Amino acid sequence: MHLRVAGAAWVSEAGLPGLGCGLEGKIRVPEGRMMTSESMRKVVIHKAGGYEQLKIETHPVPEPCGKQVLILTQAAGVNYADICARWGVYESARRFVGWPITPGFEYSGWVEAVGPEVQHLKEGDPVFGVTLFGGYSTHICVTEDLVWRKPDGLEFEAAAGFLAVYLTAYHGLLQNVVIRPGMSVLVHSAGGGVGSALVQLCKLHGLQVTGVVGG
Repeated sequence: MHLRVAGAAWVSEAGLPGLGCGLEGKIRVPEGRMMTSESMRKVVIHKAGGYEQLKIETHPVPEPCGKQVLILTQAAGVNYADICARWGVYESARRFVGWPITPGFEYSGWVEAVGPEVQHLKEGDPVFGVTLFGGYSTHICVTEDLVWRKPDGLEFEAAAGFLAVYLTAYHGLLQNVVIRPGMSVLVHSAGGGVGSALVQLCKLHGLQVTGVVGG
């Protein structure tokens, strides 16, 4: 099994590394429809600790209802917040999930099934999206508003590592500050994921940006 890494995303030649269910788990049938899997595998953490706490478990695949979309995952983003969740120091993880928990905020893959109220996606669509934990899994079931069709020019690995950092940068720069062309912006940790995304957004909006990185 060969591991391919792009940005903050990880993926194996067969899908998620060690999960054994990726492209080979996706079965296409006539008219572009996709057969729904019966079981999925995901990384589960039962208590705080080191990487040895990451356990791969088999669970039933959830059935989407209402506006939910079931996604067969091809790649998952890896972020520092996932490590904090494993350490047991991430407040949102303790407040909204607790133990056990499956880390992961972002992913890419294919739509495997949709709920009856979904309007903008269909089975077989290539997509990427976000989730409140649960991303380290061969399947993810989320509401339609957390999923977008993947642009053709964006590889699955890059798509899985895109949303968390760029949405964070977008929120920090464009939803908390009134910017004007030519403004000066100082970006700390400009070499990281959010920092580099901020630098790019600043340049796109005509701002004078200075980046600071650690030695």
